[in-house]
Amino acid sequence: MPIPVSALIASPRRLLAAILLFVALDLSVLVTNLWIAHQVAEDAVAINMAGRQRMLSQRMTKSLLLAANSSAPEHADLAAEEFISAYSLFNQTLEAFAHGGQTLGGDGKTVQLHAVDGAASEYIAEARRLLKPLTVQLVDHAKTDAVWAPAATYMVSTNVEILQLMNRLTSRLEHDSVQRTEQLRVIQTLAFLLALGNFIAIVIGLTRRHKEMENEKEHWQQLARHDALTGLTNRKGFFEAAERVLSRAQRESECGALFLLDLDGFKPINDTLGHPIGDHVLKNFGDRLQSIARQSDVTARLGGDEFVLLCPGLQGASTIDSVCERIVDAVRSVGPMSVNGKSLGVSIGVARYTPDSYDINALIAAADRAMYEAKRSGSNLWRTQVTNSAIPKDAQSQ
Repeated sequence: MPIPVSALIASPRRLLAAILLFVALDLSVLVTNLWIAHQVAEDAVAINMAGRQRMLSQRMTKSLLLAANSSAPEHADLAAEEFISAYSLFNQTLEAFAHGGQTLGGDGKTVQLHAVDGAASEYIAEARRLLKPLTVQLVDHAKTDAVWAPAATYMVSTNVEILQLMNRLTSRLEHDSVQRTEQLRVIQTLAFLLALGNFIAIVIGLTRRHKEMENEKEHWQQLARHDALTGLTNRKGFFEAAERVLSRAQRESECGALFLLDLDGFKPINDTLGHPIGDHVLKNFGDRLQSIARQSDVTARLGGDEFVLLCPGLQGASTIDSVCERIVDAVRSVGPMSVNGKSLGVSIGVARYTPDSYDINALIAAADRAMYEAKRSGSNLWRTQVTNSAIPKDAQSQ
């Protein structure tokens, strides 16, 4: 039960003891909050690095195949450089997971990883064992052209197993992170209960801190739903937002359109001029696409050079043409870039939804078909499909 205020006033020693207890409880709550925030941040970095290992494994396999099979020496050299870069980063991250240490994050900055234990350490050890023969091949051939063909053969044979190991590593880190967070939240709950049992002011303080934690959690959730490069909604955030938009549209029998965009000629620009130039192109185009969208629209980067624009209430061929023309103009305004005769452009697939279809997957599939139809016809073109019809309703182009 709470200590009566009169009893505290009657004894200075008791009052001092109660104050010290209140301070101790406040400090324990503060430390717990900071501990959780720090642990969540560290776990997020580790999970992100584990997820990146999957991408690096695929990059290594792809670049080795290009280096071994490319008929153009300059393309083979570029592929070999890309492999060495991905291979070095993959190994560096494995070492950091195995023994604790530093590696490079997705933004190019150094991140610190702690050594993993338990099942996670077994996955790391197995991945290092699988890569050892590849390392021996690279050393024995001194990275000459003769190494790429056998290295590619070996990497193709082991890539699936390495990907599975990295998937298990990511799942294990997520599982361990949830467990640690739950344990810390138990400690936090006990601190709340102790504070409540002694003085109402402590309860108010703990409630305030709890609200701050919830705000912080919401902030991280918002970050997890936005693309770090362009600031647009990412794939996860887009599908969540699209479900809400389409549910409302279904209740109100509203029509609309989904625009699926793929930048033509972006890969040569990114590969030849470098990733910083490619990132600059993607960010600028994202900004211009956002300026085209209405407040009610959902704009997102699905990944790579693929973007999507969901426009509730938008209908009519002329209105759709107008939006497509503005998108094409937005690509042109990014900059007159051309590599090997391939200029930057865009292919647009439009899927119109009607009261007969509000399924986001069907919309994406229809827009994807329309986009590839536009891509086959050239660049800076668009095609339109209606999701409740198997036959494209119209095909527009500039």
